[in-house]
Amino acid sequence: MKFFHRLQPWLCTAVVVVGLLEFLCEKNNIFTVCGGAVVLGALIFLFPRISPYARVVALVLCGSSLLAFFLFKTPPVPGELIGGFTEMASLVAVMAAVNILGIPLEMGKYAELFQRFFVRAKRPAQPYIISLLIAYVLTFLSLAGAVGPSYYLVRENLQKLGLKNSRLETTSVARGYAMALIVSPVAATVGIAVKYSGLSWKQLVGPVFLLSLAGLLAAFFMETNQMTGIKGQLSGQAAKQPQNQPANAKASPRRLAGFLILFTGVIGIILFLEDVLHFSSLNSIALGCLAATFIWGTASGHLAPLGRRSFSFFSRDIIKMADQTTLFAAAGFFTYAMEASGAIKLVGSLLELVVGRVGIVFILVTIPLFIVLLAFTGLHPFVSAIIIAKTLLASPFQFHPLGLALALMGGMAMSFMLSPFSISVLILSSLTGNSPYKLGFRWNSAFAAVFWGLTALFIFASTKLV
Repeated sequence: MKFFHRLQPWLCTAVVVVGLLEFLCEKNNIFTVCGGAVVLGALIFLFPRISPYARVVALVLCGSSLLAFFLFKTPPVPGELIGGFTEMASLVAVMAAVNILGIPLEMGKYAELFQRFFVRAKRPAQPYIISLLIAYVLTFLSLAGAVGPSYYLVRENLQKLGLKNSRLETTSVARGYAMALIVSPVAATVGIAVKYSGLSWKQLVGPVFLLSLAGLLAAFFMETNQMTGIKGQLSGQAAKQPQNQPANAKASPRRLAGFLILFTGVIGIILFLEDVLHFSSLNSIALGCLAATFIWGTASGHLAPLGRRSFSFFSRDIIKMADQTTLFAAAGFFTYAMEASGAIKLVGSLLELVVGRVGIVFILVTIPLFIVLLAFTGLHPFVSAIIIAKTLLASPFQFHPLGLALALMGGMAMSFMLSPFSISVLILSSLTGNSPYKLGFRWNSAFAAVFWGLTALFIFASTKLV
C-alpha cells in the first residue's frame, strides 16, 4: 500500500509529461497509444484517491462514452480508443506548469510591484477593480498563462490589506480573464469568431471591447455588494501599510527587471511556439511557463532552490491535482467518444431543426447558453463553438456576421467562467483547493447571467442597428 501511495504523485507527473509532449501525437500514432495507456493507468490507480464526487463524474463520463459507441453502432478502433484518453492531458500539463510558475513569483516577491496601487485604496471596492484590471491586462497578452500569475499577485496584495477572501481573489481573476478573451487578438476565442463570421479583428475589436468593458463594470458593481462590512477593516489596514512597509511602495529596478524577464519570457515563448513551431495553444502555454521559469532561475541565480521546489511539487504536492487529473482523463475520453461515435452530429441536427422555427436573433441569443451547456458535459467551448458555427453557416438562413461573432465569443467566455472543466477554473481550483464547481458555477453564475444579458443586448443592437 505504501508503494502505491508513493506512486500516485508520479502518476500525475506522468500525465503532465504526456500533455507536454502533445505535439508528437499528430506525428506518431505509437506515442498517442502509449500516452493514452499512461493516462488510463493513472485514471485507474488514482481513482481510489479522488473525492467521491469526482468518482461519480468520472464514471458518468466514461460510461456515457462507451454508451455513445453502442447506441450509434460505431465500433471503436482499439488503438484510437486508448489514445482518446490523451485528449485533455495538455490541460493537466498547463495546471502543473502554472503551479511551477508561481514559485518564481513567490520567490521574487513581485506582488510588491503592484502594492502601490492597493495601499492607496480607501474604499472596499477599489482593490477589487484593481484586481480585475490586473487579470484583464495580463490575460490580454498571455491568455491562460496569466491566470496563475494574476491570482498570486492579487491574493498577496489583498491579504496585505487584510482581505483574506477566496471569493474576491478568484472571481476577480476569472472575470478579468474571461473579459480579456473576447478582445485579445492572440486568443483562440477571437480567432474562431473571426474565421466563422468573416470579419477582421479590426472590424470586431470596437464592439467587443465595449462589451468587455461593460462586463468589467458589471463585475465591479455586483461584487461591491459582497464587500459590505469590510470598509473599516480595509481603511485600518491601508492606513498602516505605508508606515509599516515603506519599501513596498517603490519597485526596485532589479525586482522590476526580474518580473519583466519572467512575464515577457512567458509571452514570447508562447507566441514563438504557436506562430513559428505551430504548437497547440495549451501545449505552448505549458511549455512557455516552464521555459520562462527556467530562464528566470538562470538569470536570477536562483536555479538551485527553484529546482528543489519544483522537484518537491512533482514528487509530492502534485497529488493535490488528483481530482483534476482524473476528471480531465475521463472528460478527454468523453470528448473523443462524442466525435468518433458520431454523437456530436446530433447537436447539429437539433440546431438545424430549431433555426427553421424561430427568429434568427433568438438563435443568436441562445447560442451562448448552448455552448455553456455543452461545456458542462466536458466538451471544450472551442469545439462546440466551431460545430455550432459550421451548422449555422451551412443552413439556408443569413446570420449577421457581428451578431454571430458576439454570440460565439460570449458563450466561450461564459464557459471559461462557469464550467468545472475550463482551464481557468481548474487552475484556480488547484491553486486554492476549492471545488471547481464552487469556483465556477456557484460564485460566477449570477455574473454570467448578467453578462449573457449584456451580450444579448449587443447582439440585438448589432443585428438591428448596424
